[in-house]
Parts: sequence; structure tokens; C-alpha cells
Amino acid sequence: MKKNQFTSIFTIYKLTLELAGNKENEFKKSLIFFALAFVGQGLAFSMFYPLLMAMFAETFILSDALLYLGLMGLFSVVSFCAKWKGHDFDYTGNIVDISHDIRTKLGVALRKMPLEKLSKYKTGELNSIFSSNVDESVLHMGMIASMFLEIVIVPITIVIFTFFIDYRLALLILIILPFSIPLYNWKRKGTNTEKIEFNKANAILEADFIEYIQGLSVLKSVNKVGVNAQNLHESISYVNEVQKKGLYKGQIPFVLMGVLIEITLLILVFVGGYFVLNNTLSLVTLAAAVIIVSRLSEPLSMFLGVISVFDTMDSAFNRIKAIFAIKPLAIEKSNEESKTFDISFDNVSFTYENQQTKALNKVSFYMPSKSMTAIVGHSGCGKTTLSKMIMRYADPQKGSIKIGGVDIKNMNSKNLMKNISVVFQDVYLFDDTIMNNIRMAKPDATDKEVEVAAQSAFCHEFISRLPTGYDTTIGDIGGSLSGGERQRISIARAILKNAPIVILDEPTAALDTQSEVAVQKAIDKLLEDKTVIVIAHRLSTISSADNILVLDNGEVIEMGTHKELVNNKDKYFDMWSAQQRVKEWSLDA
Repeated sequence: MKKNQFTSIFTIYKLTLELAGNKENEFKKSLIFFALAFVGQGLAFSMFYPLLMAMFAETFILSDALLYLGLMGLFSVVSFCAKWKGHDFDYTGNIVDISHDIRTKLGVALRKMPLEKLSKYKTGELNSIFSSNVDESVLHMGMIASMFLEIVIVPITIVIFTFFIDYRLALLILIILPFSIPLYNWKRKGTNTEKIEFNKANAILEADFIEYIQGLSVLKSVNKVGVNAQNLHESISYVNEVQKKGLYKGQIPFVLMGVLIEITLLILVFVGGYFVLNNTLSLVTLAAAVIIVSRLSEPLSMFLGVISVFDTMDSAFNRIKAIFAIKPLAIEKSNEESKTFDISFDNVSFTYENQQTKALNKVSFYMPSKSMTAIVGHSGCGKTTLSKMIMRYADPQKGSIKIGGVDIKNMNSKNLMKNISVVFQDVYLFDDTIMNNIRMAKPDATDKEVEVAAQSAFCHEFISRLPTGYDTTIGDIGGSLSGGERQRISIARAILKNAPIVILDEPTAALDTQSEVAVQKAIDKLLEDKTVIVIAHRLSTISSADNILVLDNGEVIEMGTHKELVNNKDKYFDMWSAQQRVKEWSLDA
């Protein structure tokens, strides 16, 4: 879409039907009732013509005046009843249901979205889409839809009726249209650009705000609270500038529309007065026309304001549709399940989106079931990427990954992930009880099963010392626990899941010696009779592995047992020797 291109009203209507989902028919009915209501309102206003003519006729006939007064009342009642029925769509909770529906669909889309795509979104950006963008998308479906139809249908009805009274008055009233179209286009172009920019600015602000709050303890520790708040201040200023610019630009069309309405009224009085002096138009008819146009000036002046709401909706819904447009990873054949849990990589190459360098290049190896394979190498060599590929973070551009002889492209996410437990270096715990954080791995687990898993992970003791034991709420990201305690709870979760494949991503790298010993005991319990992939930095922790892969720039450059690789005196040997020298240096020191 070009920067200044805006979505047509018809396209917005189609978007609205898409938003409405299974409430589409109810929304259409509400629009029909609103249209009927405003036709009735327009006819009620139009009754001023015959009513005033009857009242000021040379021979006053009461029955004629009462007839037109009664018709005015009838059309008003019809308008009121139809408008009441039209608002049923809003008042009965349909808009709330639609908002809930959209958020539910967004949740499903996020669950199915490839993690590679999901990682490109900041938390604050997703939060903005889930909260404000959803609300903005459905904002126009209630009161705003009613206001828009009123602004359009009432004047059209009056102009059509005026043609039957005096075509010249109708043409004079119509003079507003050719001049209002450029104002409409001006306003829409400006609003469209401003709304897109505002949504972008707001998403950046939410992302920076969440990042700042989450990192506040770190910022305080390094006395950089004010310095690192600069990004947040810049984001706030950016939103402020976008709002100011939009407000300034948006006011000019508003002012000009008001001037246009006043000019139309003056032209109507001047030209109509000329017709009256020439005895080709009655003063009563002109007076009725002036009253009607005066009555229409307020809703017509609101026209541009109501239109801008559609641009808000359009911009917001496009951000939502961008989420929906991301396709889940396809299951290439019929959904299969693996019966055994050996893992094979066959000539796997993978490059991250928008990157030139391959993260993995022609990687091939085989892991027998119930064996341990360690992956080592310098930072950025592809260790974590390799483990992500097993969990189908994304599909490789070349090659295949199989579990039990089944290509993981032929498994849905549920069948794949039920077989895999992961213990990350950076543990994420939820702001919930310890019991629920562990039970997450097996929702139907009993309290006793959770406790047994905690005992196996050597965390039952410290949990028992907490004020409310397993019912203790551990705070955002598990902030009330130490690193070692959080790690052991994540291992308890993995033990409870009891998946046949376990991936360990440097789970002890950031721990102190005492915590590392406790966590290592928990890991030993977790790994019993499992197929294990270990990403390791300290080579001493994986010296007993059945197979060790040495990665360098995304390629497997060595493979074998610890003893074989040391004897080869190549890359692994250099890494091992360097770590041994560090230990000796520490002892000598």
C-alpha cells in the first residue's frame, strides 16, 4: 500500500464483515435497521416543507397541518424504534463477543506460528495488538456505524424529498457535495498515514516500557536508571509528536468543512431570497429549507471526525491480519507419530530470515535412542540453532530431521513436543504457584505426582521452607527465587513430563558451585533412560557423553567420544586444553 493511499468505505465494510465472523448476519441486520431509522429521520425533517406550507397557506386548513404533523411524529417513532433495534447488536454484547473471538483467534495464531516468526515481535508490540488494536478494530461497529449512516442517509433523504418540492433548492443544498469530496480525500489521506504511524509509535512505546520495567532491577544495580530511560523517553516523545502532528493536520479539513456548511447556508438564503423576490419560490418553502439545512450542519460537520475512526480501525485490523497471515509450519504428509526416539540429521542447512550466513551448513549425524550427544563450540557456532531445529523452530532450507525414522515435517506440534522436554539456561517461570508451574508439564498430575517430581529434582526441601510451600506464588518470571532454585523447578517440570527426549541448553552455566551440584543431581535423575542432547560450554561436564559434536560456523567439524577427540588433537583438543589451563591457573592463583 502506498503511503497516502487509503482504504475505501466499501473495503472497510468487507473488513467489518470479516471481523464480525459468525455475527455477520446480526451486523447486517443492525445496518438495515439503522438505514431504516435514518430514512425515517430524514422524512420527519422533510415534513417541515408541507407542514409550514399548510400552516402559512392563504386558507389555513387544520386537518392538513395535523396530517403533516402526524406524519412527522410517525416517521420519528419509526426512526426511534428502528434505531433501538439497530443498537441491539451493540447492547446485547455482540461487540464484546467479537473482541473475545478475535483475541482467541490471535492466541491460536500465536500458538501455531513458527517460533522464528514469533521471535521477530517484541512483547510490547504483541501486547498492543492484543489490547488496543483489537478494541480499535471493533470500535466502529456500534455507535460509530450509526453515526456514519445518519450523516449519509439523512441528507440524501432530505435532498431527494426536496427535489419534489423545488428542484432548485435541492441543487443548492447539493452544492456542498463537490466541495466536500476533496476535503474527504484530504482528511482520509492524512488520517490514514497518521494512524499507521501512531500504531507503530504506540507499539514501540509499549515494547520499550515493558523492557524498561523488566530490566529495572539490573539498571538500578549499575546505576543506569536515568541513562537507559532515554529510549523510553524517546518513545514517549515520538508518540507525542505523532499525536500533535495528526491533531494539527486533522483540524484544517474540519475547519474548512464548517466554513463550507456556512457558505452553503448563505448561498441558500441569498439565491432563495432572489427566487422569492421574483415570485418563483414561496418564502415559507425557503424558510423550511433553511431550518432543515441548519439542522443538518452539526452532523455534517462531524462527518470527517467519524470517517477518521474507520482509518483507526483499518490500521489496527491490518496489524491483526498480519498475525493471521503468518502460516503455521505445514505438515507435509499425513500426521505421524514416532515410536522410537533416535534422532538423525541428514545434510541439514538453515539460514535465518534476512541473514546471509548459514546458521547450519550440511549438518549430518545420528543419535541412537537412549544415548547422550553433546554439542560444543564457540558462541554463535550454531549449537542452540541445532537444538531449536529438533523442536521445529523453523524448517531447514535443505535436508531432513527425523525422530524414530519419521520426518518432523510430518508431525504436528502436539505430537512432536509431547516427546521433548527442554531445560534452558534462562528459566522462565510464570507468576503463579510453584505447584502450578511444575504441573504445567502434565495438567492432570496429582499433587503427589508433582511432589515426587520435585523430590527427584532436589527442590522439595527448599519448597517446604517457603511460607505456603507448594502454594507459594513465585512472582513475575520467578523473581522471588534464586537462579539455582528456578533451575531445579524447571527440571522438576521436565521430570514430571517424562518425555523420552531431553534437550539441555547449558543449564548450569550461570550457577554458583553449590547450586550447580544440586542442579546436576537433578539433571542426572532427569536423564535416566532418555535420548539426551546437551549444549555444553564446560567440557568436563560432557566427557562421558556417547557422542560429541564439535561445531564451527554452523558445520560439524569433529565427531566422536571425548577420548577420541582428545587423541585427534584438533579443535576439541584445543578447547579442552584451554579449559584445563584455566583450571590450573585458578589453582595456582
